[in-house]
Amino acid sequence: MARRSLALLAILSLSRLSVGAQIPLFSSPIATPAKAGPLIEVDAGRWNLSVGRSADSASHLVFDTVASLLQHWPNTHYRNGHNLVPGIIPVGTLMYHGRINQDIPNQPDWFATDPEHSRPFCILWKLPTCWHLTFVTTRPLRVLYFDGSSATKIQGGAMDAQDFVAWNTSRPDWVWEEEKRIIDLCDWGRKYQLDGFARMEMDFEFMLCDFASGSRLVSSIELEPGWDIFPTLQPPQAVGAPDPLPGRGPLARDFQTLQAGAWHNFYPGESRLKLDMTRLVSFYDTDMFPSLVKARSGVDRLQHRVAGLSKEDVQVMHGRLDEVLRDFDGTQSLDSGSGVDWRTLYQVIVDRYADRLEMLQYILNSTDPTAENYSQNYTQTLDSAMYRLQLMFTTYALRTAHPPAVDTGADNDLSWASPVYQYCATTHTSALYPSKSSFTKSEHLLFNALENTNREICRVLVGIWAEGVQAGVHPGLPFQQSDDHDGSVSRWLPMLGRWKNEVDGLMGWLGWSIWLKCRPACGMEEMCYMPTWPWFKMKPPAIYNEGDFGATGYDGDPDPEEEEWRNPLPRCIRRLQPFDWRF
Repeated sequence: MARRSLALLAILSLSRLSVGAQIPLFSSPIATPAKAGPLIEVDAGRWNLSVGRSADSASHLVFDTVASLLQHWPNTHYRNGHNLVPGIIPVGTLMYHGRINQDIPNQPDWFATDPEHSRPFCILWKLPTCWHLTFVTTRPLRVLYFDGSSATKIQGGAMDAQDFVAWNTSRPDWVWEEEKRIIDLCDWGRKYQLDGFARMEMDFEFMLCDFASGSRLVSSIELEPGWDIFPTLQPPQAVGAPDPLPGRGPLARDFQTLQAGAWHNFYPGESRLKLDMTRLVSFYDTDMFPSLVKARSGVDRLQHRVAGLSKEDVQVMHGRLDEVLRDFDGTQSLDSGSGVDWRTLYQVIVDRYADRLEMLQYILNSTDPTAENYSQNYTQTLDSAMYRLQLMFTTYALRTAHPPAVDTGADNDLSWASPVYQYCATTHTSALYPSKSSFTKSEHLLFNALENTNREICRVLVGIWAEGVQAGVHPGLPFQQSDDHDGSVSRWLPMLGRWKNEVDGLMGWLGWSIWLKCRPACGMEEMCYMPTWPWFKMKPPAIYNEGDFGATGYDGDPDPEEEEWRNPLPRCIRRLQPFDWRF
């Protein structure tokens, strides 16, 4: 039949793009290394394209939070962290501390990774002195990293993980008890010889337990005093009004801090902290923390919290932390397990699919169904989408995978594409199977999250591609007309609708923050800004004072209509005067 001929021509055209030889099928679930080729199972039951993702799976959440570690942009959007990761601050790392005198702290205190973040704190209380201290590490410092915006002083869950480590429960009423928090965390970490902890707010910071151990003073300089970091102490300004102190005013200083945080927006993020992925503890580990599975059920990801941890799971958490920290001395090779570079491997998947999925979504949504020439344009949309998919699958185009030569009438039977699905889904992990015996517990979690996430990406994309091939959609060839006398869209429109829904659903499930962008793009005098504490778009209180904030933040709970509190989304702000990030 004509449609089958077109489908076969599509396959032949696609197969010519593949540079590899014909790939044999293997019955073993693990391919023999070196010469055997990719892992391909004869039994395609496990690779049924119609079997979708499990609603209870958290693999994509493990994947995205791990892929986002130490990156400011995604951890600002999803501010409730779910990972605890040991790491070291290497020798020779500069750290910064602002204060009202030149004394070196003799109790636990905070270091900033960038001076633009630390300087404002030396003038926090508007005293006439401002001292800025710079330290350098003299040995690797052992720290525990809390991901998310774990230093933000707002309710909602950003500090949950710290609370459970220090106090075995969530303490929203202690949001502003930072001195107690750092002292109790240091007391807890002393048995593991931890030097401190790492967190993020508008920029990254280190909470160090002893300034005299592992670091030395490089410089102590007195800087010119100025306005406070927080806008709440400034005289009211009209929208778009110029900075009252050009080049030196509060908004200019605030912007410098925001910009410093933005330097670490995306991979590799804050590179002055080296994480040991083989010791990662994730609260999205459903086997380790089953109580959180129910707590997350039906809840938007932005509201996922660690606060639902049961007493039994709190004990599990401390037991697991004891396992990963008791022999973590900070001087050994960080990847103490198999040696796999997990962060880079995760980034390979993000690099491979983020832009392609975004472009495919754009193509599939580029046809206006209300336009007069919709019947013509939707075929062009299908053609363009199929072309993108064919380019995507040139490296997976197995010569042995093609539709049946005889039209069976079962247009929804895509089992012939199962080997392509499997090859796509395992190409980044099949070579690691021989190394699994050396995996740590954390690495098994990382491996499964990687494979399951990549598997679902491949299932959706291969399914769309295979449906297009089987239907005869091939760029450059005419579409097979429907049987409708008026040439209607009854055959193609349902397929286009399915493709749109599949891609939209996949991207929503993945939830990658790299797709959160300023649209339209910001101009040269602007930067794309992800709203972060304390610079949300809101009415500031009259006075910045800890007592006025109480336990809830700015003069009580945020207005439920204030979307920027609940769902921070990017917007363009000026990076030249007049600064206007509040408006």
